[in-house]
Amino acid sequence: MKLLAVLGLITLVFVGCTSVEYQQIQNEREQLRAAYEEARIKNDRRTPKDRLEQEILGTWQFLGIEVLESDLSNEIARATITLDELSRKHLAIRFFEQNGIRFYEGHNGSIRVTGEFSIYVERIAEVLYPKLRMNRSSGIRPGAFLFNERSVQVFGGPPGTSNVLISVQGNQLHLTLGAGVSQTPTPYGWVQSDGIRYSFKRVEE
Repeated sequence: MKLLAVLGLITLVFVGCTSVEYQQIQNEREQLRAAYEEARIKNDRRTPKDRLEQEILGTWQFLGIEVLESDLSNEIARATITLDELSRKHLAIRFFEQNGIRFYEGHNGSIRVTGEFSIYVERIAEVLYPKLRMNRSSGIRPGAFLFNERSVQVFGGPPGTSNVLISVQGNQLHLTLGAGVSQTPTPYGWVQSDGIRYSFKRVEE
């Protein structure tokens, strides 16, 4: 009986140790899985960010405005767009890098603006949203310069945030306000399902 009791005690200790070791292995696996997932997400974000940071460099001339979806009547929307387009007829903006810092400078008639810019990528429901962030150094606010007085807060909010989606397609730059998620994925990582898109063409220097 004593022998059975000792064997039973040894078995319990062995099973207890096995359970602890198993739990430790499981915890290590979960930590590795979480670290891998975090690294994968960071890499997913870095790819479009790095690409856009290079593609946006250069000078861009205002091209036009497109309403992707609006609650306004077509007539009102068209009139508003026409006025905005006329006021931006001579608008141009240059993005450049100097000593590792990214800057912008723009002009529209007598208006001159300068500041710093950055691009960050937000991930929502597996959809990547590359966004443009602009911080003013001189001149009017970048939202008022690029868009209109109603949009002066698009670059506001906490550091590293904005409401301006950015994409570069060939020789065109698109900045979109109020864009949503489409159910159809694209090679660009996000799709405009609504909002207003401001387009620019690259100026050969």
